[in-house]
Amino acid sequence: MDDTIVWIIIIAFYAPLHYLPPILLILFNTHTDQRKASLIRAIIDCTISMAGAFILVYLVGLEDMTQAMMILLAAVFLPYLRVVKVMIKNRKETE
Repeated sequence: MDDTIVWIIIIAFYAPLHYLPPILLILFNTHTDQRKASLIRAIIDCTISMAGAFILVYLVGLEDMTQAMMILLAAVFLPYLRVVKVMIKNRKETE
């Protein structure tokens, strides 16, 4: 299969897996007044980490698929740093 088609398929599956879980966690674990700002920050974090991951994969080389997938997998967890911070802040406020 052509490399371009493979990377289109990877992006098509990677983007929803990268954006949806942090956004859903924000939606279910924040107060209504904080939700919009937290969602915007989460979307920005996801976009920056996804763009950074693809840039890093491009710099490392697109031919080594195992290394590229490890970089992309590691980048999936970066947006959770802010999500966990927001969740901890919300728990402290409710107590």
